[in-house]
Amino acid sequence: MPSIQDQLPVIPRPATSQARLAKVSSWTFALYIALLPVMQCGLSERLDPTPIIADAVFVVLCFLFVIALIRKELPWRSSGFYFAIGFYAIAIVSSEIAAASPNRHYAGLVVEAYLLVIALLTFNLICSEAVLKLILQAWMVGTAITVLAAIAGAVLFYSGVRQGANIFLSTYGTLVPGNYPRVRGLFLNMNMCCNYLSISFVLLLAMVSVGWIEKRTAVVLGGGILVAAFFTFSLGLGGLALGTCIWMWVHSRERGRTRSTRTALAIGVLIALTFVGATLVSPSSLYDSSGRLHLEFAQLKPSGRVLCWRDALHTALQNQWFGKGPGAPVAAVNLVTPSGEQQFLTDAHNTFLSIASHDGLFGLATFCALLIFVLRKPNLQTSGKPYAVIHTAAWIGLVQALLYQGIAGSWEHTRHIWVLIGLVAALQLDGPELVSPLKVQSRQADEF
Repeated sequence: MPSIQDQLPVIPRPATSQARLAKVSSWTFALYIALLPVMQCGLSERLDPTPIIADAVFVVLCFLFVIALIRKELPWRSSGFYFAIGFYAIAIVSSEIAAASPNRHYAGLVVEAYLLVIALLTFNLICSEAVLKLILQAWMVGTAITVLAAIAGAVLFYSGVRQGANIFLSTYGTLVPGNYPRVRGLFLNMNMCCNYLSISFVLLLAMVSVGWIEKRTAVVLGGGILVAAFFTFSLGLGGLALGTCIWMWVHSRERGRTRSTRTALAIGVLIALTFVGATLVSPSSLYDSSGRLHLEFAQLKPSGRVLCWRDALHTALQNQWFGKGPGAPVAAVNLVTPSGEQQFLTDAHNTFLSIASHDGLFGLATFCALLIFVLRKPNLQTSGKPYAVIHTAAWIGLVQALLYQGIAGSWEHTRHIWVLIGLVAALQLDGPELVSPLKVQSRQADEF
């Protein structure tokens, strides 16, 4: 005869420590995402590159993730993504070995490893809709911080607080100086700020589509993104237009509006090409080498980017297979900007030329293979299951922020880009579908 204890219903034990460690890892990751735009508060000026607050959070995140992985509280996904990342890592290490010298420091290799780990952790931590929603909300917190800082910079500018005293402003760069601000928020420069905002806008559209943000809040934040991005006066504005128009193209195609789809896509491509064309030339400097003002508005010359492309291509051809090494200067361009600023540029100002000159053809081939793997199955849709809609937005964001904006900027070392790469890989439709929060809780309870 069964005992009274055997007749009692089985009540699953609460997932205490197990659920708690996974939850802490997710919230730590969310904190890291939210703090990514805060780049002007360096932790140590002695280190090059200077670590930021988010980097300290990432160290804690790595520790939590490893412990949770050992205790089997977080999954380690099975995917060919690891092979794509691994081949790129081999190319980087090979480049470092080939370029090694007694005086070489390995800071560039450390930076490369850090970026790859960002993608790997993002890929593994986003394992449920609950975590995905949390991470996107954290991204919007970072976006709100960026928008407020950028708009504050513009307001302070028109209040008389100009360069030097206004930390939210960037230099005019190759633009003609005038009575207008060029903002950077809390990023290091205006182009990085606009690149981030261009991704944020399409992610915001996806969050509205799946109901993860109130429409009133989305309108306010979306308007702030557009205003802040406008005042960056960056090539990223072309990416913002391109990404938005691709989203509209997909949205119209789903509803059978053929004419609207073609119009939206054509407008986006036209705006994007216009911004690319604008980066090819620059007005002659309004100042000579001695600092005296002289107006030459009618004369145009190749922009600093074009000169950097030329030098980087020359470097890549001289170091064809393994490049010059991670972190090495690949250009040497002296120029005086229209605002009279003397600049010495050593960066390629192009993502693919930068990789080719740093890591050689081997590095460029493996990086392109990584992108092909991540972007190979878009299956774009603006409505339906949340993970599919967010995947569409992340895919579009990566295309316009890395492939398009990579024409005139070196984004291969940007933290939020590698978060986006890991996000797109995690949401690919050929992998396991993300489960709902209720299923996650049920699965955790069943394990006890």
